[in-house]
Amino acid sequence: MKWYTTWAALLMLAATSGLAQEVATPAKNPLADDEAIITLCGGRQARMFALFGVPQELWSERGATEAEDDVFVGYGPFGFKIRDERVRVSFFFNDWTGSIRGIRIGDSYAEVTKVLGNPATTVKNKEGVVTAYGYDLKDLGAYFFTNFKAGKVWRVEVSLK
Repeated sequence: MKWYTTWAALLMLAATSGLAQEVATPAKNPLADDEAIITLCGGRQARMFALFGVPQELWSERGATEAEDDVFVGYGPFGFKIRDERVRVSFFFNDWTGSIRGIRIGDSYAEVTKVLGNPATTVKNKEGVVTAYGYDLKDLGAYFFTNFKAGKVWRVEVSLK
């Protein structure tokens, strides 16, 4: 299954390379706004390639089982994890400069809760320190996680439930 998922992603890249040449680079792509990236979670990989073109990075990630293998597709300040031709996770990395549903990379917990309210869930590391706050996106069947380092948002991810 791992080779199939990777091979399928590579074939899709080859098939869309002509279309991708007409799409602006990810950093300048007007379609690369926060809502387009968020709502792509759960969508087809073909739509991702049509919207954002050829990625800057592509690699497979081994899951706990073969059925949980993913392909990571990176577009610089944002990226996606794909499994079975569907986007499972959308990411905004620390070099994303726009807002993400009203918050920004570098915001404090207080700034995030002012915009998004209290989280539905928290994620803790091995030491028991809260490292992420999750918000339920019921309309998408997904969670919106704000990941913190040193008290500031450093990454945002949207994951299917």
